[in-house]
Amino acid sequence: MTEKLATLPIHPFPARMASSLVWEYLPDSEQPLKILDPMMGSGTTIVSARTKGHIGLGFDIDPLARLIAEVWCTTVDVEMVRHRASVVLERARKRSEAIHTKNAYPAKTDKQLHDFIDYWFDSASRVQLWSLATSISRVRDVTQRNVLWCAFSRLIVTKKVGASLAMDVSHSRPHKKYTVSPIKPFDKFLSSVEYIARRIPFNQESDLQHPASIIGDSDARELSVRSRSIDLIITSPPYLNAIDYLRGHKLTLVWMGYSLSQIRNLRSGSIGSEISREPFSSDVSNAMKNSGDVKLLSSRHQGILVNYLNDMRKAILEMKRVIKPNGRVVLVIGNSSIRNVFIDNSKSLEYLCKKAGFLLVKKQIRNLPERHRYLPSPSYKTSGTKMQKRMKEEVILVFKSLR
Repeated sequence: MTEKLATLPIHPFPARMASSLVWEYLPDSEQPLKILDPMMGSGTTIVSARTKGHIGLGFDIDPLARLIAEVWCTTVDVEMVRHRASVVLERARKRSEAIHTKNAYPAKTDKQLHDFIDYWFDSASRVQLWSLATSISRVRDVTQRNVLWCAFSRLIVTKKVGASLAMDVSHSRPHKKYTVSPIKPFDKFLSSVEYIARRIPFNQESDLQHPASIIGDSDARELSVRSRSIDLIITSPPYLNAIDYLRGHKLTLVWMGYSLSQIRNLRSGSIGSEISREPFSSDVSNAMKNSGDVKLLSSRHQGILVNYLNDMRKAILEMKRVIKPNGRVVLVIGNSSIRNVFIDNSKSLEYLCKKAGFLLVKKQIRNLPERHRYLPSPSYKTSGTKMQKRMKEEVILVFKSLR
C-alpha cells in the first residue's frame, strides 16, 4: 500500500499533523515495532504505522477523535458498509415520518441540551438527524456502526455548509451563520458514507496481515501502557490556548448520546485547559523562561501557560516511562501567541524533554502552506513581520531516550 492511499483523511480535523512528516520518521523493519501517539487526534500516526507493518497505539480523550481514528485504522468491508448505509437511511426515513418535531431530541435531553440543539439545528434537520442517529445506534456490527457514525459526523463537522446552522465547525470555532441548515441530512448521508468508503485504506481481507492498531481513551498524562515497551513516539502536542477541539465536536457528540456536562468535563480535563490545578515544579518555571516575554502577559494568561506546561511536563514524563532505552520521540510543535505575545512552545517543550532525560538529536523548522494551516497568521499591525513569520512555521524535535 502506498503512502498516498493510506493517508487520505476520512473526516475533517483541525490542525491535522502532516502525514508526510509521520512517514518520514517511520522506519522500515522486518519485525513490527510499537509506535505510540499519546495525543493522536484523528490518528495520522496510527494509520501510517499500520500501513508500514507496525503496531500503532493511539490515545485521546476526545470521543470523536477516537471514532475517526478507529474507522481510519480498521479493516472494513466497504461493500457491507454501503449496504448497511442504505438500510439505515431507509429506516431513518420511516422514523422521520412517525416522530413529532417536539420529540426529535437525543434520549435524556435536559433543558440545557434542548436549548443547545434548538440553537444549532433547525427543526427539519433535527428530525432527520434524530432519525439517522437512532437508526445508526441500532446497527449491531461495531465496525459498520462506527463508519456510519463517522459519515453522520461529516454532515455536521464541516467548514462552510452542513446540517447545522453553523459554519467553521471543522475548525472548532463554530458560529451561527444560517437560519435554515444549508443541507438536509437525508440528502447527503449516502454520499458521506461513500466518501469514507473510497478512502478507507484497509478494506481487503489481505489487510488483516497488517498488525492491528490499538485505540484507547487514556490521558497522555497517565497512559495505560507498559513501561519501556514503546519503540517510537510520534505526536503533535495540542496548541497552547488555541484549539478547543471539543467545541466543534460537541455538535456531533450530543447526537451520539453524550451530555453537555460530560463534554464539559472532558474539556476541563484536557491538556492546557484554563482550570487551575496543583502547584507547578521548578522545571515548569524554567520552561516558562524559555517561552518568550511572558512578563508581558497578565497573571491570568501566565496561568494559562503554566497549566499548559505543567500538563505537558506530565505527558513528557509518561513518554519517558513507556519508551524503550535509546527509543526515539518525535514532537511536531506549533508555536502560539497570547495577546500579541509570541510564545515559543518548541523551546519550552525542548527544555522539559531534556530535563526528563531525552537527548535532542535533530531540530527542524518547517514552513506551513497557507491552505494547510489551522490558525490564521496574525495580520494585525501590532503583530509585526517577525511574529507573522513564526506563526507560519512548525518545529520538529527529535529526541533519543537516554538510559
